[in-house]
Amino acid sequence: MPDYDVIVVGGGINGLTAATYLGKAGLKVLVVEARGECGAHCDTTEPGLPGFAHNLHATWLITAMSPAMSDLDLPRFGLEMLATEVAYGKTFADGKNALIHQDPTRTMENWGRHSAKDLAMMEAGAAYLLPKVEEMVATLHQYLYEAPNWKNELAMSRFAEGFFKEMGLGLTFADLRNMNGFQIMDRIFESEHLKTLIESLSWISGLPPIHRTIGSFGCAFLSMLVGPFIPVHYSHGGSHAVTHALVKAATHHGVKILPCCPIKEILVENGQANGVVLSEHAVFPNEKITAKVVISNLTVKPTFLDFIGAATIGEEMANRIDRFSYSEQNLFGVYYALSGQPRFASEAFDPAIGRCAMGYFGGKDSKELIDYNASLVSGRINDEVIANWFIPTLADPSQAPAGCHTSFVWFDVPPAPVSWKHGPLNGLPSWDKIKDRLADQVTDTYEKYAPGFKSLVKDRILYTPLDMQRNNPSAVEGNWVGGSVIPEQYYENRPVPGVLQGGGSRTFIKNLYLSNSIHPFGTTWLASGYIAATEVAKDLGVLEQDWWNAKACIWYLENLEDIPLNRGVK
Repeated sequence: MPDYDVIVVGGGINGLTAATYLGKAGLKVLVVEARGECGAHCDTTEPGLPGFAHNLHATWLITAMSPAMSDLDLPRFGLEMLATEVAYGKTFADGKNALIHQDPTRTMENWGRHSAKDLAMMEAGAAYLLPKVEEMVATLHQYLYEAPNWKNELAMSRFAEGFFKEMGLGLTFADLRNMNGFQIMDRIFESEHLKTLIESLSWISGLPPIHRTIGSFGCAFLSMLVGPFIPVHYSHGGSHAVTHALVKAATHHGVKILPCCPIKEILVENGQANGVVLSEHAVFPNEKITAKVVISNLTVKPTFLDFIGAATIGEEMANRIDRFSYSEQNLFGVYYALSGQPRFASEAFDPAIGRCAMGYFGGKDSKELIDYNASLVSGRINDEVIANWFIPTLADPSQAPAGCHTSFVWFDVPPAPVSWKHGPLNGLPSWDKIKDRLADQVTDTYEKYAPGFKSLVKDRILYTPLDMQRNNPSAVEGNWVGGSVIPEQYYENRPVPGVLQGGGSRTFIKNLYLSNSIHPFGTTWLASGYIAATEVAKDLGVLEQDWWNAKACIWYLENLEDIPLNRGVK
């Protein structure tokens, strides 16, 4: 008899999601985690001054749109969502800002100051979409929380084409697939302030606008979903609260979690997975543990190349997996402990940006963002800092001492840079040599948009792609979504054609499933873990559960008005 029904390798949030669903469904589930605690990419720590908590990975949480909020009752296990009244903002060197409020009427006020044409477009879009909320929710659930298939893509295409027709844009879904995000923004918006607002939001959502299909999907659908349909949240105590809630829910439903237990092998015998062997460094050295099913929450390369091996999977498949890219969606982070709140110069244009916990600076127009992306894909660190900023303490003041704040900047970079404006570089090892100088440039850029920022800085923590890989070797090159989101690694092609067979998580090795590096990609919406749980439950005959019925966004829409706003705003 196997020791367990299911072994989940890796206690990241999507692995925990799969484990918790399956434990609640009555299966005997084990999670083996290499680190001392779960949630490597959903973590909150104090790496510098005591009392200043920093979210080194996930911060912008979209967990509220997940079916797991209801199915697993995560609020019961301590997950409290918080927000600021402005969900997202972009501040510009010309003194203006473009904002997306939780309240769409306030968004319209801000957008109307940039373009009457774009305001009219938004008003028409809202009038079309609001009566179709149920259809929109059903379409999103099918597209994000089910395995890729042509029926779900067709439903998405019909919804998009209805919107485009109502807007008078003359676009088809085929057009959307063949355009990139910058091209679709030129068709929808007039104002460069609003174009770059949506382009930057798509970029940091993991859907870079430079790419065909991916960028156009991101920009088009984020344009539709402005206002209350963009669930930008934080959690009380930091993003690790998502991990804590999942761990509590998992153990409540009988899941066993073994920390400090790295593996050295996923057992594959007679063409099927049947367990793991722990490393000699585990608290149970070299222990062999068997199961009916193994779910790997590691990314695709370590899963197959490090823990199964080319001798088992074959050279052709090993070579295909080895070409899987991790070189986009990589971040250089600068984390600040501050004596007060940064004040952007653009508050003079619209003071609401002072009640915004997440935004972007740099890139005055689409051309600058296109040039920035050209630097990224060529392996060059961009000359100018164009980056995503956060002030999470505006939503959750518990992350800093009274009167103080935390803030940080995420600058998209090539993980193995070959050059920057100061000269040639030698790839991933370069980060230890250049990080301080680049952090100074990031700080100077923050000062440019928020005069007086430097005088607030009490402490600074740097976190490079190399540091991220050291912290979590499964995050190859420090990639934060389980592998690059690029056209050849998107939707039905994710992670690599041939790896998945008969669904969204079932692999070509019988009884081995993935909850990482699969569609849609690994973020706090918990979709990859949900898809893996659904397919394992179906295959083991436990999918039919009365409680397993929530849909995407329903919890969020039902609880929207109860989510506290501006707790850290003075």
